Amino acid sequence: MWAKIGALLNGHSTGSSNRPPEEPPSEAQASPQRRFPSWLRLYPFEIAAWLGLISGVSFLRLRGLRIGWETFNYTVPPLVPVLAKYFLIGIALYLVYTALHRESPLGYLRQIATVRWIVLSLRLWVAIIIFNYTYFWLKVCVPLVNETLWDEAFSRLDTRLHFGYSPSIVLIESVRGTLLGWIDRWYSLWLPSVSLSIAFFCAHPKALVRRQFVLSCVLIWILGAWIYVALPALGPVYVFTELWRDILPEMPASANAQQLLWENYQTIQRGIQDGQLYRFNPTRGIAAMPSLHVGVHWMLMLWMHRYARPLFIPAAIATFLTFLGSIITGWHYAIDGYVGIVLGQVAFWAALGIERRWGGTTSPGSQASPEGTSGLLEEGESPESNATGASHL
Repeated sequence: MWAKIGALLNGHSTGSSNRPPEEPPSEAQASPQRRFPSWLRLYPFEIAAWLGLISGVSFLRLRGLRIGWETFNYTVPPLVPVLAKYFLIGIALYLVYTALHRESPLGYLRQIATVRWIVLSLRLWVAIIIFNYTYFWLKVCVPLVNETLWDEAFSRLDTRLHFGYSPSIVLIESVRGTLLGWIDRWYSLWLPSVSLSIAFFCAHPKALVRRQFVLSCVLIWILGAWIYVALPALGPVYVFTELWRDILPEMPASANAQQLLWENYQTIQRGIQDGQLYRFNPTRGIAAMPSLHVGVHWMLMLWMHRYARPLFIPAAIATFLTFLGSIITGWHYAIDGYVGIVLGQVAFWAALGIERRWGGTTSPGSQASPEGTSGLLEEGESPESNATGASHL
């Protein structure tokens, strides 16, 4: 189905015919017949990003919110230099990875020093900007479009799922003392760890891998934002404050971030009461269900396992610590993490299948390398023939 839709959107016929297959024309013959180069075709990661933007903005405007040029100007321009920096950081990270993986950094540079790779890079980062914009504004506007809170229900569900015990209480009592500070420091590294991982995979030499990865990012963040809207929850630290009152001083990074988000939330609430919105920060929305902290780390772990196997074990440990930290710091209920894991898994599977069926792998350099290899194998080369590529970090 996806292949047929892709063929229609990209100007190819999907009709069946009894005629024998014709010999493929030479490049010189084929070029005049193409409507546009194959590497400029519309890919699912772009379609998903634009559909997410259109649906999100339309929904918020239908609810009476003035989402337009001002919100765009406030959110997008600051993202551009940040993403440009991470674009270069991603290349540097991949160079380091290839060197440690005993492969040729020059071979990697030759693969990415093409117009096709650079153009796809720009398109990937445009999609990332689009879904960030959509995610920020959907999340921060949740209290403006749905005032129902599910915290009490999620807390009860947590207890029932864990045989009558609250995971929040059990974990807090288990790690009191020095461990709280370490968990707090780890959890504060979530954003840098995710940003660097996105930069790393966006710098991959293979087009199909890059498209699949960014599509998974679009899916998990956009779908996660819509779940925020459907099932609003603040998180246990804001509702059951007595559980964290004594330990928050031992977790200053989490405490400071939670205070900033709560002040932003209170500003929105004050605007609802007064009937006039005050200036608030769209990057400081509060939403607990699902935990994208856990879900995104889970999804990154899956990508590491498939295309950067030496990084899988560190990614798995990071995911486990993030899950524990999401509960101990009070940001999330355990059920938020479980739903985040499911969402990350679905986004991963969907991205693998949709991009492959939609765009195919017909162009040179777009083939994904086999599982467990770094992605630097040349066309037609088997993993076994690249013996030096089997080393681990």
